[in-house]
Amino acid sequence: MSARSRCVLLSLILLFTVASAPVLVDWQADHIEQSLAPDNTALVSPDGAGSYVWPYTSRSRSVSGRTLALNVVVLGDSEQVRRVLVTRSDADWNMTEPNTTIRISPWRPTHGSVRYTYVSSGRNTSGQWVPPDYQLHVGTYFGQRTHLRAYSSRSGDWTAIQAHAEYWDWFRVRHTVTSVASGARFVEEDLRDELFVTNVTRTHHGHRSGGSIGWWTVIGLTPALVIAGSTIRGTGRWTFGDIALPGGLLSIVLGVRGWGLAAEAVFPSVTPKLFVAVGYPILATAPPALVAVLSANRPAKRAGLLTALGFGTALVFDLAFVGVWQIPTQLVYHRVALTSALVVIAVGSARGRRRLVGVGVVAWLAILAAPLLGLV
Repeated sequence: MSARSRCVLLSLILLFTVASAPVLVDWQADHIEQSLAPDNTALVSPDGAGSYVWPYTSRSRSVSGRTLALNVVVLGDSEQVRRVLVTRSDADWNMTEPNTTIRISPWRPTHGSVRYTYVSSGRNTSGQWVPPDYQLHVGTYFGQRTHLRAYSSRSGDWTAIQAHAEYWDWFRVRHTVTSVASGARFVEEDLRDELFVTNVTRTHHGHRSGGSIGWWTVIGLTPALVIAGSTIRGTGRWTFGDIALPGGLLSIVLGVRGWGLAAEAVFPSVTPKLFVAVGYPILATAPPALVAVLSANRPAKRAGLLTALGFGTALVFDLAFVGVWQIPTQLVYHRVALTSALVVIAVGSARGRRRLVGVGVVAWLAILAAPLLGLV
């Protein structure tokens, strides 16, 4: 190999090494599985309801990798928050003011290094390091952009966001952060005038560093709105799921009752136990299955409320259907317990928590079994 060829080869190797070094450093940082958790006094409750977050992000699962501060909190169901940020086009509103409009969202999905934060269901309970649920940006990857990482609560209705302004630096082969405060301001200005935002405030949590002087922006979403698919609907509009969930529960309970009465009338000589063998399995399995399916990917509070409303109405109508207006107190408790089990299934399915759905199903089956065992 000639001296010139060796020189070119060495130059290419050097260039590759310099270019890949930041990537390798980020990769190593992202794969460090340290379990060092932040001190309890460093945790903050975004909504004051008991769930906590460390108000920073980290390159690794450790406080030693601390980078930028979380600077925006959006209060509301996590899936609703995501759709509010990503999809605000094709809005279906029953307008009362002709000058009021909903803007098309400027945010787009993007790529970025993984940064972790720490979330916990209580200040004195163990939590976990979590990666961002999603990343969005406005601008261009190889130019200038506002970049955000969103972390949803595992036990509350809030999403914590780290937003910052940055640009692509070819000499560093990475993005260079120019401002954390301007990232928060961009999110504020983007959402402030939207119809589904109830308030935008700034709250002092007292933890400095990472581009923060101890404040973050808190944005509230109105709970009266349901965001379904790519459409945001006002309180006066109903989606298919809003009707199907309570309507389905009502149909199951009254359907089984009506089928039993009809079968008895048509086949009076057949033992009623045969009809029970057909109707009871439907009553035992159809309600939790319906709730689990129709509650998926919906706001958790709304799914739970519609489940309680639908099943509770079905129980009342079932008694009225056969002319019963008074039942023993212990049966009232039993029916309330059944309704509560379905609500747990609805909330678990809405939040995508299979374990919570499993708890609801086990509770449902156990409560159903209680009368069979003579406990009710």
